[in-house]
Amino acid sequence: MFKKRFIPLLTLVIVFSCFKNSEGLKQSDMQILVNRVLMDHAHYNSIDDTISRKIYANLLNSLDPGKYYFYQSDIDSFAEHEMLFDDYIISDDYTAVYDIFAVYKKRTVEAMKLFSEILMQDHDFTVDENIVVEREKVPFAADSKEMADRWRKNIKLQLLNYLSSGKSIDEARTKLKKKYELAQKRIDEIDEARLLGIFMNAFTTALDPHSNYLTIEEHEDFEISMRLKLQGIGVRLRSEDGFVLVESIITGGAADKLPEDLQLKPSDKIMAVAQDKGEFVDVIDMDLRDVVKLIRGKKGTTVRLTILRESGTRGTERLVIPIVREEIQLQDSEASSEVKEYKKNGRSYKAGYLKLPSFYEDPEKNKSSSGDVRRLLEEFNKEKVDVVILDLRGNPGGLLSESIRIAGLFIEEGPVVQIKNKNNPPRIYYAEEGRIHYSGPLVVLIDRFSASASEILAGAIRDYRRGVLVGPGNTFGKGTVQSYQVLPRRLGAIKTTTHIFYQPDGTSNQLWGIAPDVVVPDMSSIWKLGESETRFPLKWEKIRKPAYETYNLLTPHMIDKLNAVSRKRTTAGEYVELRERIEKYSKRMQDRTISLKEESDINRQKEKEMEEKIKQEREREGIDLQNDLFLREAFNLSVDYLEMIK
Repeated sequence: MFKKRFIPLLTLVIVFSCFKNSEGLKQSDMQILVNRVLMDHAHYNSIDDTISRKIYANLLNSLDPGKYYFYQSDIDSFAEHEMLFDDYIISDDYTAVYDIFAVYKKRTVEAMKLFSEILMQDHDFTVDENIVVEREKVPFAADSKEMADRWRKNIKLQLLNYLSSGKSIDEARTKLKKKYELAQKRIDEIDEARLLGIFMNAFTTALDPHSNYLTIEEHEDFEISMRLKLQGIGVRLRSEDGFVLVESIITGGAADKLPEDLQLKPSDKIMAVAQDKGEFVDVIDMDLRDVVKLIRGKKGTTVRLTILRESGTRGTERLVIPIVREEIQLQDSEASSEVKEYKKNGRSYKAGYLKLPSFYEDPEKNKSSSGDVRRLLEEFNKEKVDVVILDLRGNPGGLLSESIRIAGLFIEEGPVVQIKNKNNPPRIYYAEEGRIHYSGPLVVLIDRFSASASEILAGAIRDYRRGVLVGPGNTFGKGTVQSYQVLPRRLGAIKTTTHIFYQPDGTSNQLWGIAPDVVVPDMSSIWKLGESETRFPLKWEKIRKPAYETYNLLTPHMIDKLNAVSRKRTTAGEYVELRERIEKYSKRMQDRTISLKEESDINRQKEKEMEEKIKQEREREGIDLQNDLFLREAFNLSVDYLEMIK
């Protein structure tokens, strides 16, 4: 008994003997924070062995996401703790966390020695070998030989990244060495507060992917992202397996204004960042917040991003994309519209096309998405349009209240959304009576990037049979609400999932999203994104359906007929090539590997061509039925739907 207590205590003294006094977390804070999160959480009241297993997985993933440090033998020795973290939290005992971290620090020192040896070896960049991107599917190294080969490929990838940007091999080695020396310095600087913060985040994300603990620095970054303005390129990023990936493009931002064929794409990997004509800084394995700092900058200045992209039949493609920074309006751009005269079968139709990038409100300017949509619908009514096409593609959400108000512009009365936590019956939000501004045929466009408030609006339209939903597949599937609490004593902040959204019919868009009535092919369907792809997403059970009357403007027979006529059009002509491209890209995306073959000369030429295109090409304006095959088919379907109703 004495030895069992003494050894962990000795480990604690060795690992944290150099700790400074910190304003951050202390052990005495942990139970209070855990209880606060559990009290507010949408689903969990307590923690058990199942949660403990998830905490354990998250802790290992946060320390060694790429599996370049721990051996399988280490994991085997840690296994005794896997089902006990719930007990450790209750007893306020974090010895296991300190023990795991002690092994981690030891392995990082060993890895630095291995790194130094491999870095100076001769690497053959003509050999086309691969490295697996999806690190969760890679087992931990069984022995030192396997670990050395793992590091060799990792180092080769990062050297290749420097070579692709014009560096010599000696310059590349120098840069990479400095990068890993800095990374080791960061690990050495992890103090008790920081380690407890890592563990706290392992706990919160074991409950669901949107509950997080944020350090004071992360909280400050979050505040910046919530402000109205930010000078940058207008891209949301995420970190995965040591890579910084493009999550989504902010509508109206600098990146969104690049010519379409040169724009950043979701899941693009940012490999390096350079300021104007300066040297590239390699960002593989760099903290996300540090990468964001490199990308942010003064309005009017240029940042260059080295991008790694899966590009169908060509495999892995490296691109350098220069972007001029702008002042990004984070409340997103406004709703816009266009009336399009459309001829079919010898008859002319007027379609009112309404693009809604997000759900926003600015009380000081008396401006909101619902106000803008109401005004645009009034203009459509004056123009006597035959059908309205509401485009929610790429809409990541926004204010819940705005989503409800906009639903009320199409639905005269009744429930729009239900919100439920673990302790109380559902709270129902209703459309405001008398607000309806358009009662004619409605087509709603959705895609994988339509999320949250977009899904609420689309779900209400579906449940009321108010219009037809058209998309390449289901929406994102985020059906949860979060609260944000700033903690005292500069401890940071906690974001907790508190409620789950439900549609009027008692089902939730959480996890699987909203399915379209009519499926139309589009390249956006190749991206493997969505709530179902996150770690430990919340599940739900159907709740009671409140009373409401449907419009019956869409019947199962009409849906079958619309799908039939659409398939006939989208299996011929240009759509054949589109479907082939989707299939090829989808297979390539499933490969989840990166080529380690030299392509630097080709990529430098691509960079020059890309910069020239950016100077010459202009952004396409308005409705582009020539190039947007999805939108073209949506217009065809709107007329088909209109004729069925009539």
